Amino acid sequence: MNETLPTQDLNIVHAAALVPVSDTGTARSGAAQNDLEIIADGALAIRQGKIVAVGTTAEVLADWSDPAVTTLEATGKTVLPGLVESHSHPLYGGSRHREYAERLGGATMAEVVARGGGIWTSVQTTRATSDAELLTGVKEALARMTKGGVTTVEVKSGYGLTIEHELHHLELLNAAAQNTPLRTVITFLGAHVVPRDLEVPDGVTPTDYYTDLVAGPMLDAVLAQGIADFQDVTVEAGDFTPQQALRVMHRSHQVGLPIRVHADCNNPSQGWQTAVAGGATSAEHLTYTPDQEITDTGPTDTVAVLLPVAELIYMTDKRANARLLINTEVPLAIATDYCSSIHATSLLSTMTMAAPWYQITPAEAIVACTLNAAYSLGRATECGSLDVGKAGDVLILNADHPEEIFMGLADEMLEKTIIGGAIAWETNS
Repeated sequence: MNETLPTQDLNIVHAAALVPVSDTGTARSGAAQNDLEIIADGALAIRQGKIVAVGTTAEVLADWSDPAVTTLEATGKTVLPGLVESHSHPLYGGSRHREYAERLGGATMAEVVARGGGIWTSVQTTRATSDAELLTGVKEALARMTKGGVTTVEVKSGYGLTIEHELHHLELLNAAAQNTPLRTVITFLGAHVVPRDLEVPDGVTPTDYYTDLVAGPMLDAVLAQGIADFQDVTVEAGDFTPQQALRVMHRSHQVGLPIRVHADCNNPSQGWQTAVAGGATSAEHLTYTPDQEITDTGPTDTVAVLLPVAELIYMTDKRANARLLINTEVPLAIATDYCSSIHATSLLSTMTMAAPWYQITPAEAIVACTLNAAYSLGRATECGSLDVGKAGDVLILNADHPEEIFMGLADEMLEKTIIGGAIAWETNS
């Protein structure tokens, strides 16, 4: 994480709608996810990068008016917490646009993979791409994310799949994190897929052998390196079974590295119930999680991170059941899944797309991209809401009510992305 993030003083006043998404100590689920308090003629004060006051303009300026502090007039505007991107893979080489064109032309994913496509293609190209090119790609992606309203971002490895490559890619992600204003959370994803060039001893299946490698020597090396904030593991038919994933999860918990899970992206694979049983902070995708599995698993603190653009690009015949997850008291988050096959960087547009895609309310979508996403990253004490003591990460949008953001091209409404009280992006910048 960048330890030299901006820390500036700023007042924002006279917002038509200031939406704090107040944090009461837990991620929101059920009816609470739809509770969007709005402060009319709202204001906030930021000092040394932290929020020190939130309320009406009169309330805030009574104690924090200062002619030496920059003041932004937000008349007719909506003020939101900075968005939290909770699932991305920005470090990769090459592009898989031809695969998408093939899919649009009628090819199945299985046919594309059989011809050598899929994640393994990205692994090969990423290994062969220079550090300079990889870092340029990450830098450009993070800049576009900032332009799309993101102020905190999770970035995953997962296109290396050897100890050497995974450690090196984590180093590159850490280097990129030092050169962006974004708050950055780094996830080690050694258990993405099983590498096809793995040398396996006789009598052992490739997946079992690789599971033991990830849970043992690879994880040990990642811990010694000291960069990763999380470990991620895939629970998917054809990749890692629930039992194999639980081995990785158990070892990760033993050594103190919290767990995220790729689950049920392509098939119902018991990924959701495995993530919850294994104490994962989040489970991500959930496109094919059966309704019965959601209800049987019941309420949980594990955050369900849904990826609507992935479902669109992958042309899935099913969508994650966001409504059932919320009604089952599961906190819901939304992310872009920016990666080698999905080039969506705007979480703001993804948020507004998620509402009709999943038939969730604007309030539920906003909470999903702010407070709940922050909880999914273990960063809710720092970001995700406009509460006193948290970072001054703020969006200013040209809309007089937050629901209006969902009625058009949201990126066109974004005027400023503010991180720690400093303007990180603004219109025409």
